[in-house]
Amino acid sequence: MSDACEWVGYCIDEGIGDLQRAAGTLGALDELSMAHDADELRRMVRDSEVGALGVIVGMTSDGVSDVNLAAAIAKDGRARVVALVRRGASGSLRSRARNAGIDLVLDPTGEECREAEPPSSLPSSPPSADPRSLLGQLERRAPVIALCSGRGGAGKTTIVAGMACAAARWGMRVAAVDLDLSCGNLHSCFGVRPVVDPTSLVGEWGSEGHALFSASPGVSVTAPCGRPEMSELVMPQAASLVARAAEGADLVLADTSTTFTDAVAQAAQMCDRLVLVSDGAPGSMAAIARMGGLAVRLGVARTRISRLENRANPHAKTDFSLLRAEVGLEAARVFRVFDGGAEVSELIAAGQVASLMGLTGPFSRSVSAVTAQLLLELGRLPDDEEARRLSEEQTTKRWPFSLGLRREAR
Repeated sequence: MSDACEWVGYCIDEGIGDLQRAAGTLGALDELSMAHDADELRRMVRDSEVGALGVIVGMTSDGVSDVNLAAAIAKDGRARVVALVRRGASGSLRSRARNAGIDLVLDPTGEECREAEPPSSLPSSPPSADPRSLLGQLERRAPVIALCSGRGGAGKTTIVAGMACAAARWGMRVAAVDLDLSCGNLHSCFGVRPVVDPTSLVGEWGSEGHALFSASPGVSVTAPCGRPEMSELVMPQAASLVARAAEGADLVLADTSTTFTDAVAQAAQMCDRLVLVSDGAPGSMAAIARMGGLAVRLGVARTRISRLENRANPHAKTDFSLLRAEVGLEAARVFRVFDGGAEVSELIAAGQVASLMGLTGPFSRSVSAVTAQLLLELGRLPDDEEARRLSEEQTTKRWPFSLGLRREAR
C-alpha cells in the first residue's frame, strides 16, 4: 500500500480507543480523519477518487451495524481498503466480513492490535513488527478474476483454461475454480479426471479441507460435485472455496455456471474483476446485460466490471450502445479474443489446452494478451518479458493469417 493513502474512520465515543489502536497498527493514525456519523463516512468515501481513501469502521450505535456499514462501503467499490475493528471477533463474523468484501478484521485486545485470525485468502504468518504488515499481507493476496456470461456456449470455460495456462507460463501459480458445481467441465480442458469431490469437504473449509488438484504445471483446478444433486450443499461455501483456492496462489480464476446461482453471486461480490463474456450469438449481449445489471444490484462496483468479446470479428467495431440502456456499462473496458478455428475446439475436446496455448495463433495470442492486460490493471503483472510485451499491445497492431490481417486483443 502506498504511504500516500489517506484514511477516514467512524465509531462512537466508547470505541475511539480501539479504533485509534487499529489505526496505529496500520500506520494510519497521522492521516486519519473522523466522520461524525455513518452517513457522513459514506459521503466522504463516495466523494473521493477511487482508491484514494482507506476506511476504518469501529464500534457503532444501535441504529447501524458496524459490519453492515463496512460492507456497504466495500460494496461501493471506491475505498482502497476497508477495515473493521471488533473486540473478540468470532469466526462467524470474520466469515461474514470476508464474504461481504471487507478486507481486514482487527481485534484490538491484547498487547497490540493484531488481526483476528487472518481471512483464508491472506497469509497466516505471525504479525510483523512493521506497523504496515497487515497492509503488506493484503497487497500480497491473490487477485480473483471471475468470468460470467449468463448463457451457455459463450466460451468462458475455454478462456479460463487458456488464461490459466498463459499465467502459469509466466511463472505464476494459478488456481482455477469451477463454480458450475452441477455440470462443470473445466478440468476436462486439461485432460484430467476429478481427484477431489468438493461435496466431501462441506464443513471443513476452514481446516485442512482443500478442493484443488494439479491439472497442469503451475495450474490447479477444482472439479464439480460428483453427484449434481449435491451441488446445493456446496453453493453456500463458494466464497470459502475461492478463498481457500487463493492460499498459495498468485492468481485465482473463477469459471461460472450459465445461471447466476448463489455460488456465482458470491464470486462476483468478492472478485477483483468480473468479466462478462459474449460471443456475438443471438441473445448473447442481452444475457450479459442482465448479468451486469444483477451484479451491480448485488453491490459489484462498475469499476470492477469488464467485457470480453469472444470469437470477435477483427474488422468489426464494438457497439457500446448495446449495454447503455441496462447498467451504464458502455464505459467498461472491452477485451477481444479471436476465433482460432476448428483447431481450438479439437484441442480442447482432447484435453490439450496447454498445447493449444503453446501454439502461435490468434486465439492463444489474444487470450494471453487479455490475461496480461487484466493483471496489469490489478497491479500483478509478473516479471516476464512476454507478459510485459502483451500488456502493451496496441489495438492498431494486426495479426497475420492466411486470408489477411487480424488485430490483436485489447
